[in-house]
This record gives sequence, C-alpha cells and structure tokens, in this order.
Amino acid sequence: MTEKTDRRQFIRLCGRTAAAMAVARAAGHRVIAPAFALENPPRVRLVKADGSPLKAKDLPLHANWIFHYPYHSSPALLIKLDDPAPPTEVEDKDGKAYTWPGGVGPDKNIVAYAAICAHALSYDSKETAFLNYRRERNQMTGHGRVITCCAHASVYDPAAGAKVLAGPAKFPLAAVLLEHRAETDELFAVGLIGSELYGEFFKAYRKELRKAFGRSRYKKMVEGDVVAMPVKEYSEDAIKC
Repeated sequence: MTEKTDRRQFIRLCGRTAAAMAVARAAGHRVIAPAFALENPPRVRLVKADGSPLKAKDLPLHANWIFHYPYHSSPALLIKLDDPAPPTEVEDKDGKAYTWPGGVGPDKNIVAYAAICAHALSYDSKETAFLNYRRERNQMTGHGRVITCCAHASVYDPAAGAKVLAGPAKFPLAAVLLEHRAETDELFAVGLIGSELYGEFFKAYRKELRKAFGRSRYKKMVEGDVVAMPVKEYSEDAIKC
C-alpha cells in the first residue's frame, strides 16, 4: 500500500469536507465527521533518539513509547498492540460521534493517543508519567492491555479509540492520527481528533510547561522530525498501577 493510498483512506474516514465524505460514501464507507479535528495539523516524522527514522518494525510488541504532538509540550503515547485495531465509532465530551480510523502499520496495530487524561488532565512529564499502557492486568482495576491513568484510575481501551473502560473519565483520550509509509516502513503523526483539551492543559500547567519547554515554545506546534522513546526512558518515575 502506498503513502497516497493510506492518505486517501485517512481522508475517507476522518475528512471533514463534503468532498471527502462524498468520496467515502461512494466507496461504501460510513463516515462520521469528528466533533473536533485539529485544523491544519502538522505532519511530522517520528524518529529515534539518535535521529534515525522510527520504523514500524523497530517498535517492540506492547511498546509504550512517548513523543510530543501536536505541540512541543503535549505528550502522546505510541503503542504497538497484539492484534489489528479496526476503525471504531466513539463519542467526544459533548456526546458527539466521530470515527477513530484504527491502527496503522503492516499489521494495523500501531496506535497513538494524547498522554493527557480526559478526567483531570494528569499527564506524562519528564518527572512523572501518570498514563501508561500495560499488557498485564493492572493492580488498580484488574484490566489488561489498556492505558491507565494512575492518578485517578481512569482506564482506556487503545484498540477501540481509547474508549473509557473504567474510572472517573467520561470520554476517550484524544487520538493522534498516524500514517505508515509502506515503502520505507516509516511512521508519521498527521492529525488529532476527539475532545480538545489543550487550552485547559496549557492553563492548568502553564508554569510547569513554560519551565520545561520555554516561555513561548510550549504552545507552538511541532514540525520536522519528532523524537519518540520508551516512556521509562523519558520519565524519571513511570508509575505502574
């Protein structure tokens, strides 16, 4: 499958324009326009710490990696699941439906979500990572193969658009849209859909984010190459619960 084909499928599932929706309907796809989709999102290539391209084959199964998107200060989880993750219909914080387009890569099992909890905005920082993916059943809720926010025990299903499975959260994590370039096996972050929480996030953690990422840089969008690495290497305290 070529990059152009991947992009057409992405547009069919997540396009907001009438033309994209018409193409999708003609192809037999059911399309639900997202209640929120980032306008003019940056398209960035994911790379490893040494600057080399991060390829789908480089991600170990059950990978729990972190990168920043769409802003320099907004963390996102990159996960490689056991099985393919099909497109799923989910609802945002206002109860409006949208389509999460599913996993990417040769096995359609690589997904990404904002590492900012939909409940109380707990997030993954260099000091502490509250959100993490674990294959094993966690002690706090008994769920396995889930993203758990260890701050207040919200549990999300990464194979189904980050739907809430347990805890106080009422709506899914925002989804980072990925592309896989089959010719080179490279991965790209290309958009964001779901519930927009970044305004609240910037307000809640303004002091911390300015200190960590710079007074003006923390609210700027990323561009070019973005480093991805295991959460345990990024955070001093990657909490397990």
